[in-house]
Amino acid sequence: MYRARITRKNPTAFIIFIDQSGSMEEFTMFNNQQMTKAEAVALAVNMMITELINRSRKDTGYADYFEIAVFGYHGNEINSLLPSSKKIFMTPSQLVGSELSKIKINKERILPDGRSMVSVVEQKIWVQPFSGGKTPMYEALLRCYDIVKKWCADKRHRHSYPPTIFNITDGEASDGDDRRLSDIAGCIKELSTMDGNALMMNIHISTNINAASVLFARDKSELPDENYARLLYDMSSIMPDIYGDSIADLRGDAQRGVYRGISYNAGMTDLVSMMNIGSVTVNLLD
Repeated sequence: MYRARITRKNPTAFIIFIDQSGSMEEFTMFNNQQMTKAEAVALAVNMMITELINRSRKDTGYADYFEIAVFGYHGNEINSLLPSSKKIFMTPSQLVGSELSKIKINKERILPDGRSMVSVVEQKIWVQPFSGGKTPMYEALLRCYDIVKKWCADKRHRHSYPPTIFNITDGEASDGDDRRLSDIAGCIKELSTMDGNALMMNIHISTNINAASVLFARDKSELPDENYARLLYDMSSIMPDIYGDSIADLRGDAQRGVYRGISYNAGMTDLVSMMNIGSVTVNLLD
């Protein structure tokens, strides 16, 4: 399980749902710059899209190893955020050249001696930030279920590495109780290809610098004694063994454990790290 080679014939899918509620107007720091959480999350998603495109680059062009969908949810709306209004998914070859704009950003990298270096790079933008209204997470997850169900049922994907879903949020749902949220997340996690069940990852972001972040929790006891934190834990998938080394390195664990696809009180750098590990399936590319 979770060993299917990712090829042009058998691509995998990355499905991203972004909380765009009013609280995403709060400010945070990302890449040594102050910006709203909405701006930071959109930037992180654009960086992930860039990375997936780079992984697909070949001498002859771009291999469509990935099908990518990005949705935002706020108020009473759940909208696709990618440039194509007619397609749920876009592939690397379709995304190349379809960016909405390009911006200059600061990018930090850690040198071998532990020092950090910040450089200015050009970042392509496909996903625009937005914030306003409530948090219709339950309705968003219903839409996610429909998308994942159709993708997994497609005969072309029968032998594919299963889809990975990222739900990025900074607060509780405004439209569903814990039971309904847990039930729909469970339904998503039960969808599968021949290679395994869909992977559901929930990333709770925070601007509270004093709050301890928990990345890929091994147990509920690692999380704050808060009902919402434990709900997100239950909603998240157990991460397959292929991710174990990367997660252990990120957490600084001496030994690998059984990890859940949840981060709680994550900062923006944590968000990028979790999304990078969630797309570590590059190791399975043909």
